[in-house]
Amino acid sequence: MRAVKFLTLFFLIFNPATAQEQEAAEEVQRLIKVCSYCTCSEIPDVDGTHLVLNIQCSELDRIENLADLDKIEWPENPNGLKIAAAFEGLGLTTLGKLPPNSQVETLRFSNNAIKTYWPDPFSDVPNLKKLSFAQNELAEITPDLFTKIEALEDLDLSFNKITDLNPLDFQYLHHVKRLNLQSNLLRKIPVEALQPMTMLEDLDLSKNGIHDLLLKRTETSLKGLKRLNLNGNRIRSIVKDSFPENNNIELLDLSNNIIEVVEEDALLSLTSLRELNLAQNNITFTFALPSTLQIAILKINTLYHWPKFPSGITFVDLSYNRLSALYDESNVEFENLEILSIGGNQIKDFYIEKKLPKLFSLDISYNLLQDVPKCLNSQTFPKLEDLRLDGNPIESIYFKNIIALKNLYMNDLNKLNVVEDKAFSNVIGRAGDEGLFDTGCFSLYLSNCGSLRSIEEGAFDATTLCMLDISKNNLTSLSRTLLDWKSLPEGANLQFNPWHCSCELQWLLDDLLPQMYRANSRLLTELRCGSPRAYEGLRLVHWYNWTEQAMCNDDLSMRSGPYGTYMVEESTEGLPKVTSLTLILGGCIIVALLVAIALVVYLVRTRRRHRIRQAALNRKRQSAADAKNTNGTEKEQFSALNKA
Repeated sequence: MRAVKFLTLFFLIFNPATAQEQEAAEEVQRLIKVCSYCTCSEIPDVDGTHLVLNIQCSELDRIENLADLDKIEWPENPNGLKIAAAFEGLGLTTLGKLPPNSQVETLRFSNNAIKTYWPDPFSDVPNLKKLSFAQNELAEITPDLFTKIEALEDLDLSFNKITDLNPLDFQYLHHVKRLNLQSNLLRKIPVEALQPMTMLEDLDLSKNGIHDLLLKRTETSLKGLKRLNLNGNRIRSIVKDSFPENNNIELLDLSNNIIEVVEEDALLSLTSLRELNLAQNNITFTFALPSTLQIAILKINTLYHWPKFPSGITFVDLSYNRLSALYDESNVEFENLEILSIGGNQIKDFYIEKKLPKLFSLDISYNLLQDVPKCLNSQTFPKLEDLRLDGNPIESIYFKNIIALKNLYMNDLNKLNVVEDKAFSNVIGRAGDEGLFDTGCFSLYLSNCGSLRSIEEGAFDATTLCMLDISKNNLTSLSRTLLDWKSLPEGANLQFNPWHCSCELQWLLDDLLPQMYRANSRLLTELRCGSPRAYEGLRLVHWYNWTEQAMCNDDLSMRSGPYGTYMVEESTEGLPKVTSLTLILGGCIIVALLVAIALVVYLVRTRRRHRIRQAALNRKRQSAADAKNTNGTEKEQFSALNKA
């Protein structure tokens, strides 16, 4: 044995090349072949222009020693495809150095627990363009993380614990166009750290703890920036020095902050701004808007007056403010306005004279309108498609002028009791833009009106509906001739109403129920009877394919039939109607009689037993007395004989 060991040692000493080859072979065996554990496939890239080799490693893939990323063996790539690799949800705490590969362009390490990393982990993947560290435990960034990857264009550091950034952290990232720092712990905008990113266009700093909006710190501060997201921070004000001169910001999102003050000219330096989102703040006073603005979202604030919008504005959302009147038409031009949302305000009168030629969506819901506005017509709103009148205190519906729509929303009209004759006669459907009165249909949503108990028969005369939603009202009956029910391509929603299932509603089972069952059966889930008592809570779909007039016989009793359906049987003629109260009273009387009979029987039997016991006791006593008397007489006779 010793000789064998000696020979082996001698062989290794005098054959060093063989020993090195053996070590290299062992090293190859230790490499982790990614495609043996993860999913590797050739898929189109995001743009769909060419194929990429996609490597997907997730928590479902059991890979040992993956923390040593330098031990990864990249898959064979004979076609020279670009590589996109994802190591997500693997529980990594340390990022190792990746092995060399010039084809790697995308790396994702999302949803791990990475806190630390090796120096220069990406130095051997020089062509990396997209890198994601989303949802990790990074608390700081050091300059040795992003070395030798000057080609990087997209960096995602969202959902980490970064509190501050050093001016040297991004010193090599000159080509980054998109940086995501959402949901970290930043207290200020890291302008100095972002200076090396001269090509930065999209910056997401939402959901941090930023207090001050100050981008104007140097002359070259983020001049190429186009999209800035500061949603969900703690910013209180916007001042003149908030933005640098000659900036190119096109989209600015400052929603969900606590902004109270916007200085009059604070936004005028944004000469390229197209979209502004200031929703969910505490803004009360108006301010000037740049002339390039097209989309203005100012909902959920405390504005009492309308801002002066530029003529090129296309989208205005002022819903849920404190507006009590419309804008001044003499000072505003809405020639290009396409969407106007002013729901949730305190507007009592809605009257517009000037034509809005491009408006296709109008929301005036949850205001104080008591009638349908007279100005709602196709002359003032020639392109209108969606109209919302929900939640107003409207007591009577009547459209006084002809208007073409695709969707009409009138939900939550709590003061509406009756939909009267001709209510919707002037509402026509919009089929296209070829002509003003093209043949078409519109969808009506008249739901959740708790006081609505009746729809008169002529309410929809001269109209054509695509869909009718009258659910969650207080309707008990519906006319068969109200409209052409079979012509509704999208069906009718009649659910959550207390329908009176009598012969007057039999047509619904005969005509509408089969159509709805075939077209949209989900609209039958809560279509139930509210009365009479025998049918209360019964789903009408149980009568699907029923061959008899199920609702047209007053003397009916129901019993469960096969397949969960209900069968109807005629009750015996001549018998009076029996109510539940009668049955309860009859049952009580019968129980009382039975108790009385049982008590009488018990008393009779008890009395008989008492008599029998008393007679037996008397006989026993008599026998004892007789025996005593007899014994005394015999004693006297024996005494007399003895004396004799």
